[in-house]
Amino acid sequence: MTIVDQRELLGWLKPEIPSDYEINCSERIDDVDYAVYKQKLNLILSEAMDMFVRCGISDLAMAGDVGVALFTPEGDLVACNVGSYLHVVSSVFPIKYIMRKLRHSQGMTVRGGDFYFCNDPLYGAVHNADQIVMMHIFHNGTLVAWTGATAHTGETGATEPGGMPVTARSRFDEGMKMAPFRIGERYQLRPDLLQMMENYVSRSPRTFMIELRARVSACDRVRIRIQELVQAKGAVFLTGLFRKILVEAETSARARIRGWNDGIYRAVTFTDSIGLEEGLQRVSLTLTKFEDSLVFDFNGTSPEHEGSYHAFPHATAAHAAIYLFGWPFYDLPRSSGTLASCEFKFAPGTALSPSSEAATSNSVMIGSAVMSLLPNCFSKMMFDSPQRELVSAAMGNTGSGYVISGLSQWNVPFSDMLAYPLNTEGGGGKADSDGVDAMGFPWCPSGRASNVEDEEHDYPIICITQKLARDSCGFGRHRGGSGTQMAVTPHHVEHLAQMSISKNSRLHTTQGLFGGYPPRVIPGIVIRNTDLFARWQKGDQEILHDIHDLIMNRSLSGEYMFTTHYRPVQLLKRGDIFVEFSSGGPGYGDVLEREAHSVLADIKQGIISEWVADQVYLVSYDPLTFELDDERTTERRKEARAYRCQKGLPYRRFMRDWEKLRPSEELLRYYGNWPDASPNRDVIRM
Repeated sequence: MTIVDQRELLGWLKPEIPSDYEINCSERIDDVDYAVYKQKLNLILSEAMDMFVRCGISDLAMAGDVGVALFTPEGDLVACNVGSYLHVVSSVFPIKYIMRKLRHSQGMTVRGGDFYFCNDPLYGAVHNADQIVMMHIFHNGTLVAWTGATAHTGETGATEPGGMPVTARSRFDEGMKMAPFRIGERYQLRPDLLQMMENYVSRSPRTFMIELRARVSACDRVRIRIQELVQAKGAVFLTGLFRKILVEAETSARARIRGWNDGIYRAVTFTDSIGLEEGLQRVSLTLTKFEDSLVFDFNGTSPEHEGSYHAFPHATAAHAAIYLFGWPFYDLPRSSGTLASCEFKFAPGTALSPSSEAATSNSVMIGSAVMSLLPNCFSKMMFDSPQRELVSAAMGNTGSGYVISGLSQWNVPFSDMLAYPLNTEGGGGKADSDGVDAMGFPWCPSGRASNVEDEEHDYPIICITQKLARDSCGFGRHRGGSGTQMAVTPHHVEHLAQMSISKNSRLHTTQGLFGGYPPRVIPGIVIRNTDLFARWQKGDQEILHDIHDLIMNRSLSGEYMFTTHYRPVQLLKRGDIFVEFSSGGPGYGDVLEREAHSVLADIKQGIISEWVADQVYLVSYDPLTFELDDERTTERRKEARAYRCQKGLPYRRFMRDWEKLRPSEELLRYYGNWPDASPNRDVIRM
């Protein structure tokens, strides 16, 4: 199999060296035209994005978890409109593969009206559930641009439904993977290739085919608008505009980096699963900032393993771009130029740089650790900078993917992932305020939560409860945003296949900032053989709508089952309930510094419990009137601070005891050598 070396692929993230022609073209663009037509490109992409979302039918597509982008003829990202930056950054790689490798192959030509498809992580996709359609744009026979449209797809023909099999052991378990290839010619999709791809995804062919056409439609709309622009302003103008955007983006990013403190910033986080089973893994980042450059070094990450929670280096860099584009560089062009100052380093054979046959269908799970590390490092770096307002703990970064599959109430086969728990994770506590409740999807900050009525219409389910989850946020001076809870049962059908893709059942990947608490861990909960429908038929209105109260009071009869948050595919019958959670955001700062009145407001709004107010925030009040006992609260907090000082140890003494601690060998099976996570065994894939 001919594949691209991972280091070469990662290098393609850098902008191409401009030609003299491009430089000359860019020098002709004045400031007024630059401002006007840069926005014109954004409006073109906004139109295509709207078209993409309206043409999609999957839960994630309709929630906005898609991306449309514009690229130079060589494949550099120029502009985008997104739900997820992950999608547009990953589109760079297959375009550059086509331009550098395929177009020089015997019999291969690059022509107007052709469409290309790619979803193989070895050629640039993040995982094979994220599928990319690309189209080149010509003017008078000259290639002037590329456009791409990417979205997550709910089925790939893997060993489990949903496109992201948690039990995958190698790439051979993950279903359809396509290196970049032409799926359409002269503005027509090839029916023979469509039939081949449809055959791969027979669990959900209708959704796959409609959304493939949605990608093509979005690309073609960009093509039409860019050709109109070139017709009006000329190819020289477009070439100059593209190059000027890349140059301005790089210049602005480097100027901003130069304003931050030089230094070495370190962060380490952990995950509790490899997908296949529980197991501790370490993800390490050493971020070096010097003058106008950033070096991200992920050495010290646990070795690759037999599970599916791996990410290739380019996918890891794309996860870093989610934070970079969304926070420190939020007001700069989302382009390859903005990332030109970034260098990424990986040790081969780790979970972030595995061998080519490793399973990567759940790369986003380990990628979320990267999204948790960057805010910790950048918040320290930016704290005394003009970007201090962007200092924030990470989002919840759990990615609770609940897959359902089967035959719908409309007698249509389907396999999809419910967007509501994904797109309602809490935001992290900030330097000056609390995190946002149900803020969004960490991978797709601008995505929206699906309407429950739409989900019940499209899928054979009925929602029992859907609301903010009490005590789900990380506590702190500024608390994290609350996550959500949702409980669902099959409806109109006798059974339904369900799978959960997640982690954070034992410990949470994301961490509090400057003393803040992480969010709570998340259990897997299924209640089988309930009397729910019988009680509804009787008009029973006493069924509790809060998951915690439902579990504690056993409000429904049935078998209450508690597992890890991730679960392989299982069959649910009518009346069985599966519970879904999105993560809250981590907290910022010391809990003892939180305003007592804010704590009481959180209780009234159902964000936290009275137990948390009493035991974590040490707030005393009258539980009937909610009148604050300010004197007692101040006294309790003073005692707690004194106890902290009494409990504290000199650093050397603390380290003497700390370094003796070690998790059990069972938990360290996939960790690597303790404590540095260096490789300690070979992984054989067959």
